[in-house]
Amino acid sequence: MHVQRLLRMYLERAGYAVDACGDGEQALARIAVQRPDLVILDLMLPGIGGLEVCRRLRAEGDIPVIMLTARTTEQDRLRGLKDGADDYVTKPFSPAEVVLRVEAVLRRTGSRADTTETLRAGAIELDPAMHRVTINGRDISVTPTEFRLLHTLIASPGRTFTRQQLLDHIAGPDFAGFDRNVDVHVANLRKKLGMRPSPVRTVYGVGYRYQAEPE
Repeated sequence: MHVQRLLRMYLERAGYAVDACGDGEQALARIAVQRPDLVILDLMLPGIGGLEVCRRLRAEGDIPVIMLTARTTEQDRLRGLKDGADDYVTKPFSPAEVVLRVEAVLRRTGSRADTTETLRAGAIELDPAMHRVTINGRDISVTPTEFRLLHTLIASPGRTFTRQQLLDHIAGPDFAGFDRNVDVHVANLRKKLGMRPSPVRTVYGVGYRYQAEPE
């Protein structure tokens, strides 16, 4: 609870309205009543764990999620991203750093994309203004990070992006992430698109590109 109080103090000083919960069940109930702009989620919650809360949030919408955890291995970090977290902060951390992460996530998810122009590539259509992805008119639920990833690729069809370039687009150049974070987001995106072959192509040894039609 000390960490929660400290984060609340820093966030409120930064001008944010903060609502704190003591466990996962309470958090899900509160979010269902009043949708927040962002959720900071501790992995080690009593009752319903942080990963399960994140999965349920992702099943219901695209609220940005920042995961807090004392687990520091890359496998734990990747697991959090795979379950839908937009960012991942390990303990111990500076509360000021968390505020900066909140600002960064809200900046990139709040803008939804770099343009409001609807993009079409093959069967896929992206509407940045509505933060909506459809395939042949069928809605596909994606996270804000996955949306930015897909938007970046579709906006430049055929162009090969390195993992670092994609990481800069989806998280910003100051984000201290790993190249493998991009691989996790790509894997999640491919699964949700459900297209065979996937239009998100791997360029081995380099990164990824978008190709709507089979080679």
